[in-house]
Amino acid sequence: MDRIESGWDDYWAETFRVKHRLSIPGIQQYDKMVVDFCIESLALEPGKEILDIACGAGDHCIEFAKRELKVTGFDISKRLIEVAKERAKEEGVEVNFLIGDMRKMDFSNRFQGAVLLSHSFGFFNHEENITVLERTHSALAKGGKMLLDLMNPYQLPRFQKTWASLEGGYLLSEPHVLDASAGVLKGRPAKFIDVEKGHIILMNQDALSNNDIRMYTALEIHSMLNDVGFGNVEFYGQNKLPRMPYSATSERMVVLATK
Repeated sequence: MDRIESGWDDYWAETFRVKHRLSIPGIQQYDKMVVDFCIESLALEPGKEILDIACGAGDHCIEFAKRELKVTGFDISKRLIEVAKERAKEEGVEVNFLIGDMRKMDFSNRFQGAVLLSHSFGFFNHEENITVLERTHSALAKGGKMLLDLMNPYQLPRFQKTWASLEGGYLLSEPHVLDASAGVLKGRPAKFIDVEKGHIILMNQDALSNNDIRMYTALEIHSMLNDVGFGNVEFYGQNKLPRMPYSATSERMVVLATK
């Protein structure tokens, strides 16, 4: 089989965030539970505006819209936004989907809520991650709240090599590896064996670096949020109701902060 390297937006974004995600058992029910948690935690009523940063293919955006919120979905992947628009049309909901880099968002005093779900924070170096928080803070109206849904750095999942049967072939994903000295969870190399076209598709450097995640402790996150102007920072241990206190053994580290 021929070996082909492909980048994040031209291949791997859709493979991971659409095809592979849909193969996860119970994922749609999970999305609904996460959205329920977000709406209650952010205290959002119908008609309020929410910004979903790194919205991917719009899974949560569509659920927010079904709860009668005014939704803006923001993602760097042109292909994922295309899929998101198609899905929203099929579901009969209105979502304002935008393509862009979260470090360069230019919203001002607009949203009552903002979310970064599925550990969509920490993709960059420390200074750029702070910029993301600054841009999110600017996007919120006074009194608006931001919710970060993160992996618990003290209770990381047991990452394993996995095979998944997807349309057209098989996806092999290597486990994430934690670079403890750098505090970075390194992206998982993956390959897709396309049995229909006879190709093995590999991740190029762009796709690999897109999966690197800077891990932060609660103390670090709290300090960063205070520095950019957030107040009343709260931590919870799961991304579903009921809200549970955060601890070292919690399933997730969910952060709620108010402008």
